[in-house]
Amino acid sequence: MIVEPDYRHHRIEVTAQHVDGAWDAEARIRQTLTEAKPHVERVTCRKATAQVAEERGLIYARRWGDRHGDSRITGR
Repeated sequence: MIVEPDYRHHRIEVTAQHVDGAWDAEARIRQTLTEAKPHVERVTCRKATAQVAEERGLIYARRWGDRHGDSRITGR
């Protein structure tokens, strides 16, 4: 599991999941300092190891935060 406690006002948790002989990732993205439900995304990356899948999931989650972070914080 990879945890990034504060990326653009979001907490990111990524866990690897073994599926059909390869590794995918599940990313939970939660706005910090709120009780809002987390955004959960399954990232199909089909990597050979859990660590690499988690790293890819973290990259995906950061990109999601870059696209959606400001609009959710300011309410736009």
